[in-house]
Amino acid sequence: VKMCLVRKQYQKRLQYYKDHTEEIIRIQAFLKANKARDDYRTLISAENPPLNVVRKFVHLLDQSDLDFQEELEVTRLREEVVTKIRSNNQLEKDLSLMDIKIGLLVKNRITLQDVVSHSKKLNKKSKGQVEEMVTFDKQGIKGLSLEKRKKLEAYQHLFYLLQTHPTYLAKLIFQMPQNKSTKFMDTVIFTLYNYASNQREEYLLLKLFKSALEEEIKSKVDQVQDIVTGNPTVIKMVVSFNRGARGQNSLRQLLAPVVKEIIEDKSLVINTSPVDVYKAWVNQLEMATGEASKLPYDVTTEQALTHVE
Repeated sequence: VKMCLVRKQYQKRLQYYKDHTEEIIRIQAFLKANKARDDYRTLISAENPPLNVVRKFVHLLDQSDLDFQEELEVTRLREEVVTKIRSNNQLEKDLSLMDIKIGLLVKNRITLQDVVSHSKKLNKKSKGQVEEMVTFDKQGIKGLSLEKRKKLEAYQHLFYLLQTHPTYLAKLIFQMPQNKSTKFMDTVIFTLYNYASNQREEYLLLKLFKSALEEEIKSKVDQVQDIVTGNPTVIKMVVSFNRGARGQNSLRQLLAPVVKEIIEDKSLVINTSPVDVYKAWVNQLEMATGEASKLPYDVTTEQALTHVE
């Protein structure tokens, strides 16, 4: 009798599970997802995550063929972007020169033949760049001769040395004439650092800025205000670098919270005029004491500066 009752109870519970299979699967999936989410949060936030948590995510470190192919594709696209940036910069310069020639033509300073000649050169140059890119993409390094491969390898070592030892370029920048430093930055420095297209090259470019600033302070700056009143080359380099979309996004991420905090702080007074600061101080004293201040309200800048407060 007992066995019969137990069997009936078991079959009843089994039938209940079968009738609610979908609900059970959903509950199990929900619990597993929550557990995996908690484990991942522990992995990325905890200083010393437990071994059983680390073991669950070890498989993410494995490099598959798909990861390798994606890395190659990203590298190829990055090289293509840098090549097109250089090409666009050169075309912009040629177009600016073309605008100047058209303006001179309007003022009858040059002949129409000069403008047509420059236009043909511009078209030929743009077509030649496209053909050169297509040819190199088809042949690649395999299409180079032994001599050119050795030369390419030597250039690789040279560029690696210049990137990782910014002292050389930092000293070279200040040997350039002042009117050619901007062009030197655009054509050599940014190209050498791949326009800071990844974190490594961005870090190395910032190291160059740091070394160049130290070099400029040693050689040109005698007083602190010289950095503000003068025309520092490194500041021009940083401004030129941050004019691009990548630099603007970085500045926005760095400065936006600080600027927003200053704007929203209603108690902060940014006015640095000694007279205005003095008047605000007198008004604050009167509001705090509820009595008229015995200090004069209208003062000169020199009189306002005599008050330590």
